[in-house]
Amino acid sequence: MSKQRLQQKQYQSLSPQQIQFLGLLQIPIVALEKRIKEELEENPTLEENEQEELSLEEKSFSNYTSSDFEYQIEDKTESLSEYLNQQLIALDITKEEQFLVQYLISSLDNNGFLNRDLHSISSDLLINNNLNISEYELSDTLTILQQLEPFGVGAKSLQECLLIQLRILHPEKILEQKIISDYYKPFSNKNFEHLSRHLEVELADIKNAYKTIKSLNPIPSNGFSKNATAVAYVYPDFTVSIIDGKLEAKLNKSNVKPIMVSKYYQAMLRESKDIITKKFLQEKIEKAMWFKESIAKRNDTLKNVFSAILDIQEAYFISGNENDLKPMKLADIAQVVNMDISTISRVSNSKYVATHFGTFKLKELFSEAYRKDNGELISTKEIKRKLQEIIEKEDKINPLSDEKLAELLGENDYHIARRTVAKYREKLGIQTGKLRREL
Repeated sequence: MSKQRLQQKQYQSLSPQQIQFLGLLQIPIVALEKRIKEELEENPTLEENEQEELSLEEKSFSNYTSSDFEYQIEDKTESLSEYLNQQLIALDITKEEQFLVQYLISSLDNNGFLNRDLHSISSDLLINNNLNISEYELSDTLTILQQLEPFGVGAKSLQECLLIQLRILHPEKILEQKIISDYYKPFSNKNFEHLSRHLEVELADIKNAYKTIKSLNPIPSNGFSKNATAVAYVYPDFTVSIIDGKLEAKLNKSNVKPIMVSKYYQAMLRESKDIITKKFLQEKIEKAMWFKESIAKRNDTLKNVFSAILDIQEAYFISGNENDLKPMKLADIAQVVNMDISTISRVSNSKYVATHFGTFKLKELFSEAYRKDNGELISTKEIKRKLQEIIEKEDKINPLSDEKLAELLGENDYHIARRTVAKYREKLGIQTGKLRREL
């Protein structure tokens, strides 16, 4: 028979306003600008303050709007669908075929693959366009699409994408086509000996075939805009400059002017005799006051957190050299500013900082500490950088295993386990030794 026990526990319950404030704290400058505009539209008692001056504190921790900075953005070309549709104009095909090819183009995924089966597309055409198009007709139409550049577009998989390119660009490369068609799995696993044995060719032939296949485009949409109308900007939330040899931090504000609670509606609240009107105005004014105070509190929190980060990483912000990046955890900053670790996480997670050596996410400054044999504390980022250097210099015919990588790191006083090496390697986006192999 189970026993019942009473147990007393303490739980911290967040109010709706606290949850809203944490949301404001987490969002970056661009999202904050949108959020303020939404609040201005929804709450008539909140308005822009055309004449508010910067306080002395704000002048010392300078404030700039996003329009005060120049940003590098990637030149955007036309989209893949636009490029494909332009090629249709020169083809000698019927209007029905042109429509069906355009329909298939609109069905491509972001990589340029057609990962939907023709039966589903045929059903869509019947339901949405009242067109009874057979899978056979769609197959012929797909053949037209797959003749367009970039070759490989319209494939259902990477394997088919490579095979289409080989057949069009290298029709004479029979070995390469056979490898992709019949031995794709051992090829993907870089099991070159298996290929040599089963295809009865020399390793040198496999090496040449691998070189040809490696030159193909695995993603047809590469080089094209993913969205013809959208351009991605990165607006830093902080900017660090070096003036007279000293660091100066700037909190970048949105393009929206400072906000204030409307004096007109405050006066109306005092003078109105209507109970419903007074209740409405009271609620809106209280919400406006809370929002204004929350924005100010958010800015103060960001300043305090970033100032603490700047004090610890001063050498790094001056030099831009990752060797000067000190180990720093969220708990270290939380202790300095006397805030909860979750607050530091929200501040650093989606914020960017602009420096003289580049713009990057604030969270990239955080790393665990590692103590070397001589007692020196270093950032684990330094170990990852050394790991990457070792892998870049390895013999690609016989890539290093994680055990060997751990051994080589140990020779540099970085004594870490094989499992830790694997974890760091995966975070760096580096494949296992088997998949790094080349001939």
